[in-house]
Amino acid sequence: MDDDLPTDFEVIVVGTGLVESIVAAACSRIRKKVLHLDSRDHYGGLWASHNFDGLQKFIKEVTTDPSRQLQVYNVIEKWYIPKESSQEEKPEGDDGKTAEDGKDVGKKVWSQADFATEYRKFNIDMTPKLLFSRGPLVELLISSNIARYAEFRCVTRVLTWLSDKLTPVPCSRADVFATEAVSIVEKRMLMKMLTSIVGYNEEEMNNEFKDWTDKTFQEYLTHKGLTPNLIHYVLYAIAGGTNSMPCLEGVRECKKFLMSLGRYGNTPFLWSMYGSGELPQCFCRLCAVFGGVYCLNRPIDTVENKTVDDKRVVVIESKSKTLTCDHLVLGINEAPKDLLSQEPAESSDISRAIFISNGTIMASEKEPLSLLRFPPLTEDNNAVTVLEVGPANGACPKGLFVVYFITNKVTDAESDLLPYAERIFDMSGGDQTETSDKPKCLWSLFYNVKDTSATVRDGVDSVHVCAGPDAGLDFDRAVHQAEEIFKKICPGQEFLPRAPNPEEIVFEDDATPGPEFQREEEDAEGDKE
Repeated sequence: MDDDLPTDFEVIVVGTGLVESIVAAACSRIRKKVLHLDSRDHYGGLWASHNFDGLQKFIKEVTTDPSRQLQVYNVIEKWYIPKESSQEEKPEGDDGKTAEDGKDVGKKVWSQADFATEYRKFNIDMTPKLLFSRGPLVELLISSNIARYAEFRCVTRVLTWLSDKLTPVPCSRADVFATEAVSIVEKRMLMKMLTSIVGYNEEEMNNEFKDWTDKTFQEYLTHKGLTPNLIHYVLYAIAGGTNSMPCLEGVRECKKFLMSLGRYGNTPFLWSMYGSGELPQCFCRLCAVFGGVYCLNRPIDTVENKTVDDKRVVVIESKSKTLTCDHLVLGINEAPKDLLSQEPAESSDISRAIFISNGTIMASEKEPLSLLRFPPLTEDNNAVTVLEVGPANGACPKGLFVVYFITNKVTDAESDLLPYAERIFDMSGGDQTETSDKPKCLWSLFYNVKDTSATVRDGVDSVHVCAGPDAGLDFDRAVHQAEEIFKKICPGQEFLPRAPNPEEIVFEDDATPGPEFQREEEDAEGDKE
């Protein structure tokens, strides 16, 4: 392979995280000569989804390899079930019910050995995120025609923690008017306020919110006369905020939520089947289709700017092979330290936790796909985002659920998130078949992820460093950064124009020309005629 690998490229991308993969696809799509490397043996980096065996390897790697601990630390794994099963479980289906129904009847008794046996049925995300139905990533997947490489499911419900219990959040107009948790007067008040948020335009100086730039969103909601229950729904569940959230930030988050309602389902959110780690691979696939070259297990040793034949290039040493390119794109965990800014990062690190349970966090007629937004339990805490996915989403074997917790770091992942988990799960271990109001936690993993807002040092124009995952719910920051890097590499070029379907491609040697490539709008006009 080493002998066959060319040495000169227009763009070399190192790391297969989401930002790097989008940049690689965008450059390859306009016929740039792209080489895409990764020091690991799998795609995605910290954006990856792992089966259970792969996750065990990741845990071992970050706890034993000092270079990996630069990004992931405070890793705590815990089992709540025995190594081998010592009980006989009642077969599922005896009464027509399954574990996904949220019932205790017929539940499998799990052991650690069962997890090892069924390891391929797990797809566990290191960076679980949702797509807003009208968000930048969905629009990019559609406009570029990359959406055909992936499958998505709608989030079925949005929950919040209110009055010390889980409560559904009315999302759509129909939900608002159907719910009995909100009075008629409150419903009218809420709809009037949400209508003003949807009409918000930052460019209009004389808008509803012009006098609220230095106040909190909670103050605005209180000023509008909303009751404490409504303020809770809007501030914590819809905006995903805290009591200190600035007013305009809360308005923007609410508008983003409201504008995505009704496009694909009853909530504004989509989940990528088999995990968020599928998305970097979608962009890698497009890059390869248009000629990108891929090499995994390929770390880089040195990076240097040089002048070769009167041309300024980036020279890379990788496994004793010298590679040159006009532009180098690096995932931040792949970048040499001398390329990064030493200025302290402004935002905090991230606390994450993953739980595997034997039932859903809140009973449902059909298997749910849930978003729970937890308000801070104390003034020192941040809001916590919880995502629950099950077997129908390719996340785990039948009878289990995978639940992710994410927040900004205050102390460490376990201290930050365990108090929230204990409100949802029975974490005592013991008999899995005993009746309980809470699902049993079978396994947990806590870990912290370093903030990666570091930037390239000034003066390195041809080297572009991509930040890693943030604590946000969506992919907006990653898409924005990828587009900004692409514009620096390819100024004036279109960012990821639509890729043709296979049947639209016409080869020069074809005697009979195939259908001409047209945009969807043109096809629609033709259908009308």
